[in-house]
Amino acid sequence: MKTPLALVILSSVAIASVANQQCLGQTQGDSAAVKISRPDTTLERKSPMGALLRSVAFPGWGQFYNRKHFKSAVVFGAETTFITLAAIEWGRMNKHKKNFENPNHPDRYWEFQQFEFYEDQRNLYLWITAGIVFLSMFDAYVDAHLYNFDREEVRDLSISLVPEAGGGSDVKLLLSVRF
Repeated sequence: MKTPLALVILSSVAIASVANQQCLGQTQGDSAAVKISRPDTTLERKSPMGALLRSVAFPGWGQFYNRKHFKSAVVFGAETTFITLAAIEWGRMNKHKKNFENPNHPDRYWEFQQFEFYEDQRNLYLWITAGIVFLSMFDAYVDAHLYNFDREEVRDLSISLVPEAGGGSDVKLLLSVRF
């Protein structure tokens, strides 16, 4: 009883190994006769920390690194605009500071008010710039993580002409909105 069971097990193992070799395209004599080519499934990866540091180093560079070119242009424009506005206000603030610190200036109180106004404007623009930099860093970091994420094209609105059922010459206009 043990001999037939052992024979069945041995023969099934031998058949399985031969079948496995044939599925792989190999034979007993020449194991490198046929090679199966598999599709390349490697995905390009982006470094999230690299994208974040690029975004800090230069406005829009992190988005450009993630191949989000339009977003890169928007970030570059926003950061440079508010940095420029802060620099302009800084210059105005310094001019009024110099005037109100001059003891011979005829309207020192008005100059001090102007100094405070431009100082507040400068600080506001610097805070906005810091917020834009933080958002662009966060955006570049997340985009790098989701770089190879499969996106499904979703059409939110579709309009189509459909012939009327029944073979007539009537045509229906179908408007579909997807939420």
